[in-house]
Amino acid sequence: MIPVLDARRMKAADAAAIRGGVPSSLLMENAASALTDELLLAFPSAHQIGVVCGPGNNGGDGLAAARLLAGRGRRVSVFTLSDPADYRGDAAENAERAARAGLSPRLLVGRNQLRQLEHALAESDVVVDALFGTGLSRGLSGRAAGAVSAINRAGRPVVSADLPSGLSADTGKLLGPAVRAALTVAFGTAKLCHVFPPARELCGRIVVRDIGIPSVVLSRQKSVLALSEARDVAALLPPRPLDSHKGDFGRLAIVAGSRGKTGAAVLAARGALRSGAGLVTVFCPASLERVIVTALPEAMTHGLPDRDGALSSDASAELLAALSDFDAAAVGPGLGTSRDVSAILEKVLATRLPLVCDADALNAFARRPQRFRRGRATTVLTPHPGEAGRLLGSSSRAVQQDRLASASELARKSGAIVLLKGMGTLIASPRGHVTANPTGSPLMATAGAGDVLTGAIGALLAGGMSGDEAAIAAAYLHGAAGERLTTRLGDAGLLASELADEIPRARRELRHPDESSRRPT
Repeated sequence: MIPVLDARRMKAADAAAIRGGVPSSLLMENAASALTDELLLAFPSAHQIGVVCGPGNNGGDGLAAARLLAGRGRRVSVFTLSDPADYRGDAAENAERAARAGLSPRLLVGRNQLRQLEHALAESDVVVDALFGTGLSRGLSGRAAGAVSAINRAGRPVVSADLPSGLSADTGKLLGPAVRAALTVAFGTAKLCHVFPPARELCGRIVVRDIGIPSVVLSRQKSVLALSEARDVAALLPPRPLDSHKGDFGRLAIVAGSRGKTGAAVLAARGALRSGAGLVTVFCPASLERVIVTALPEAMTHGLPDRDGALSSDASAELLAALSDFDAAAVGPGLGTSRDVSAILEKVLATRLPLVCDADALNAFARRPQRFRRGRATTVLTPHPGEAGRLLGSSSRAVQQDRLASASELARKSGAIVLLKGMGTLIASPRGHVTANPTGSPLMATAGAGDVLTGAIGALLAGGMSGDEAAIAAAYLHGAAGERLTTRLGDAGLLASELADEIPRARRELRHPDESSRRPT
């Protein structure tokens, strides 16, 4: 896991690394090398590169990267907000090294120079944004805002050093004008703006690179938030033995569906099967059983007593008796919120079965998140912001204004693992730790995608993972599948069944990254 730090903790980690014997000049050189490597990996045909440097250490990173890019045969134009003579420390050293390498930074002091910047960036293949880093705490104005505007107007892909200039490392909120990056190379660890929207939307693809700060130093900062990595998830998905059989990979019950909402049950089951569940049985209203069998013959079904296409109170005893044969259950997609259904859900919560609760299994307990504490085994809740707001007695808007606090509060009150959906999906544990998921795509904003995720979590729970492991791994695979489909479909038009069907390929790519193109952390 990659710690997600604010500016104060990042500064403390830098200082601790330097006290521990890592030269600050080496940290800057490593940052510049990481920036250079990732730029050339993402844009291998880039020949003309514009580098825009600020007055501090972020500018020093840019000057060092400009030198390294020139040394690798690229034509580099360098612009600075400060006179190179005004740099101090490691940034000053890199200004001198850039000059010795034949680079002549142009100082942005007036409108004429800003026009020169616009002209140079328009002729560049890629722009490096090294204006401001983690130290920024207020909105940009004057020449700095003008430089940001010029970068954004250039219409060229932007690679930002550590974070897009104009953003604060401490928040997902926008302070003012900010660079819109195609790629952000985060140094050492992730920052809060890399996780939370709307700032996250300006970061583009994020790659976190080690620059020489020891991991033990970063871990001492005691951040409550971490970013999951591909290797974390891959470690949870060991290869299957050659003599495997379906019984080895979990028996999942899916309690879902009502008249007009059988698709939710089918998609949850499809997501579970595509995520590796050995056996999946859909418990649904008996009158709808044939619809589900026809749509997904690979899943078994168990019809329960119903009234007008929704489970009736008579289903309770039969369902509870049957659940004793399963390893986990996914409950709620398309189930409805009648009194009968709510009464059944109360009894399911009291079982010893690991559960993932979604959709109507959440809405049934609006303003009563403490009811989930009745569960005697792992429970995972998967609300979108509206459902989280209803559980907390607030609103979707309030949840979105502070996603970290909202996910943590709901986990604490419910005693459950909470997966708060949305850009920068968060997985919060009742113990207070939160993991952010780095994968996903706007393409996934389509009906049924959440049902697929519910099935995926249920499959991993049934396979023996803990609640937080299942939520973290399923969210990563679900988002990675969406990213893969984006390369073929663009940003709209996804069918949720396609998302489910892409999960096995995302899993294969995760476990065998050398067999496919390199993907972000």
